[in-house]
Order: sequence, then C-alpha cells, then structure tokens
Amino acid sequence: MAAEFFCSSSAFKEAPDAVAAYARRHRYAGVEWYLDQRRIPIAPEARARMFATMRVAGLNARFHAPAADVEIGHADPAIAAASLRYLLMYMEFLAEAAPTTLTVHVGSRSIPMELLSWDTTLEHLGQVASAGAARGVTVCLENLKRGWTSDPDTLMSMAEAAGSAITLDLGHAGASPFVQSGGTLEAFYATVSSRVANVHVYALETQDGRHLPLESLETHRGVLDAMVAEGRHPWVLELSSIEDLTTTQGTLQAYAAP
Repeated sequence: MAAEFFCSSSAFKEAPDAVAAYARRHRYAGVEWYLDQRRIPIAPEARARMFATMRVAGLNARFHAPAADVEIGHADPAIAAASLRYLLMYMEFLAEAAPTTLTVHVGSRSIPMELLSWDTTLEHLGQVASAGAARGVTVCLENLKRGWTSDPDTLMSMAEAAGSAITLDLGHAGASPFVQSGGTLEAFYATVSSRVANVHVYALETQDGRHLPLESLETHRGVLDAMVAEGRHPWVLELSSIEDLTTTQGTLQAYAAP
C-alpha cells in the first residue's frame, strides 16, 4: 500500500501557508482544513487566495465544517435554521474547491441530546448533503464519542435517511459506549463501511478533547487492514499537536511500508 495521508490543520496554530508548507515538506497528499480555526472569507478575492494557498503545489484539500457554533439539529428552530443557512453558504464557497469533502457534526461538544430534534436533524442534514452533491462536495456525517452518532447502527440510519456519506473517526469510535462496552473498531467499521468516504485516524479522544497519537497498532491493525482491503484510503491524521502528528505518521508509514 502506498503511504498517502492527509494531515488535519487542527494540530497547527499557524496561518494556512505555513500549514501547507508543513504538509508538502512531510509528503502529505493534502490537508483537511478545520474551519473552527479559520473561517472561509466572504470576499471573493480573499476566498480565492485562501483556496490557492490550501491547494498549492498539488496539495489536495478536504474540509471540516465549523462545529462550535453550528448545530443543524437543534431543538430551537432559530438556532437550527441559522446553522443550516450557514452551512448552505459554505456549500456555495466550497463549490470553488470541488471536488472535495466536508465533514459535519451532529451533537457537537457533548451537547445534551434532549436539546436536539431528530426530525430537524435529518431534514437539515439532508438539505446540506443535497446542496453539496449538486456542487461536487461530498458531505460526511462524523461519528462522535457520545450521542446518536456514537452508535454505528444509528449513525448508518442517519446517513442513509439524509443521503450523506460518513466520516469514520477512529478515536471517537474507540471512546464510544459501543466500543467501551465490548464492541470493536472492526465491528463499528463493518456496520458503516458502505458509506464511509473519509477517515480520521488517531488513537483515542480523551475526556478533555485531546486526540492521542497512534503509537502502536495493537488495537487498530484489524480495522486498518479492513479499510485497506476495501480501498478506504488515504486517511486524515487528526491530532492535537505537531508532535503527536509526527508520531502517528511514523506509525502509519511503518504499517504501510511494503
């Protein structure tokens, strides 16, 4: 397997040009840009410059939608509607970077699920996915460590109902009740594999939100083997620091070596 990975901009505090330079220097195929850290400009020329920087020297670009202040399934209609309009605006912007993927959350920051509406979630997720498909943007619902998307069957049902793809986050899956109560990463992946279009790879997300580096393949080799067999590659290395990113890249390069 050729070692081809994306890095997430979540490990960096630098401007996009510095992130892109790091990705080129360390031979990443591209960057998944975490938009909670940097918004896409409304001004067309500024947006064009941003996209040009993100794709410089042949780098591919994927995107992670803002999540801190966006909740498309909120039970408060005003919050849900504003969140939907915001993501639909981003669909227009990302059409300029297509083809690409956009990862979205439902239930961010461990929001109590009673503050969400199931029907509103599926309706709005469907609208975002449809708008993306029309513009060359594959919208991926990410599994989180708590809430509806932490269960693989529920995650699959949501994606099927809304017509979205899935971002499989292995660190979230490992911290989920499904795995913590005896399930496996391989079983989680097997349930959702047909809709997986993007993968976040790291060891585990802690209670305070840190993404731990993948230092060995003890718990991950089986699921990585299954994904390679089905062509779910390249992967996004989504770490909380450059040091942890370096560790994880080294582990995965050793895994991918002939």
